[in-house]
Amino acid sequence: MFIWSDTFNTNIELIDLQHKNLFQLLNKLSLSIKQDEIRYEDVNNSIKLLIHYTENHLHDEELLMLESRIDARHLTRHRMEHNSFLYDVGLFSDITSSDDRRITGKAAKLVRFITYWLIFHILGTDMLMSAQLNNIKAGMSPQQAFDKLKDHTIDPATVNIMLDAIINLWLDAKERCNQMDLKITELEKKIESLQSKQESSSTSQLEDSVLELDWFIK
Repeated sequence: MFIWSDTFNTNIELIDLQHKNLFQLLNKLSLSIKQDEIRYEDVNNSIKLLIHYTENHLHDEELLMLESRIDARHLTRHRMEHNSFLYDVGLFSDITSSDDRRITGKAAKLVRFITYWLIFHILGTDMLMSAQLNNIKAGMSPQQAFDKLKDHTIDPATVNIMLDAIINLWLDAKERCNQMDLKITELEKKIESLQSKQESSSTSQLEDSVLELDWFIK
């Protein structure tokens, strides 16, 4: 369960409102999948709403940066983070097409991933965006606002929150890699088994052909 605090305020009204709404959706979904009697249709709908709202939020962020003419160096990096995130979220797309009871486990992993990613992204990249937009409003050029980021500091408490988020993201990624390795190993075994059967069948057919030829010659 995520608890909002002023630490996550970018002081950009629209962005802060959307961030709060996103965490509310995440908390709501997290609570619903913990219920004993759960309707999987509701989980499905909540997941779709969460992903749709997230995509719209990232689009609004990029539109805001374009309208403010933020420095291209930051815009490029910010967009790359968004695109990478959307790609990763896309890996969970099979959740909404799943009818089995594993949907709750998959949904829980999605909630965990989006929550930790948002925490790290907001406290890092979004705060850098906010600092630049404020300086641009104060009269700086986009280039000057970007160059001033070298003076940007993060307090130790915030650094610890970001570290916790990135460690959890890494642990989840490691788990997915381990699961993928297991699936690859299983697939390799199946391929070896099929090849072995084919070779056995081919050998048997060859022996039959030799016997037929031998009979014909005799």
